[in-house]
Amino acid sequence: MVAHKDSLIQRLIEGYEKAKKPIAYIVMIVAVMVEALPEEFLPESIRGVTQTGVLLMLALILMEILFEIYEKVVKQRSRVNIVNSNEVFARIYNIIKNEKVVKIQYIGLAGRHGWQNILEKLLNENSKESIINKIKFDIRIALLDPEVCESEKEIYERFDMVSSIANQVKRKAQGLEKIITNGSTLKLYHYGYMPNMMGFLINDNYLFLTNCYWEEQRGELCLRAGGTDYFIYDKNDPFGGQEFISRFSGWFQYIESLNADKNPE
Repeated sequence: MVAHKDSLIQRLIEGYEKAKKPIAYIVMIVAVMVEALPEEFLPESIRGVTQTGVLLMLALILMEILFEIYEKVVKQRSRVNIVNSNEVFARIYNIIKNEKVVKIQYIGLAGRHGWQNILEKLLNENSKESIINKIKFDIRIALLDPEVCESEKEIYERFDMVSSIANQVKRKAQGLEKIITNGSTLKLYHYGYMPNMMGFLINDNYLFLTNCYWEEQRGELCLRAGGTDYFIYDKNDPFGGQEFISRFSGWFQYIESLNADKNPE
């Protein structure tokens, strides 16, 4: 079989792509030299035309480079961003670290990953990533009702630590009341239905979303929750972020309505 050979034009295009940046540097140097040369070496009439041509060439190269960068950014935003649960804390911290006010809504099952690996770190006054008295926060946590977990052990046996974690959240809320100086709040809610959408909604704009699902393990169906990969959405992304945020918000509002006749911790 005869090997396919690129045409002369294709080879020229490939050569230009590889040499584009060096050409830009050379053109820039030429532009500086044209300006610096004395008039006896380069008459003013020629200097003006030369500068115009050189600067036009440089502008075209720079515009092409900028358009390439723009296209790469657009392509990147057109893909759903998926991160491992171990990366979620760093992603959330990078979003909120420069904010003055932060609202976080978290729906978990037992809360082992979401509370212990993420929110508790943000609320640890001895941590360098602590947001206590640095950022005014409204953190709302929704976990499975421990009574439901106890009454339906065949389903939720793996999540019986929810009672312990709920107590951790309550103790943290009580401790924060003694040291908070900027009106920040930490509240705990419970729900009693089969969980579905789970994750973190930051400032009603950034959503880290995962789901509960059933998985076969050793011949039996097992309910899985936190510790899995998260999808990252925001209101301006091109793949339905606003819709997912609206659904998540709806579930959280429903949980709050379940607790409306109680006094959330």
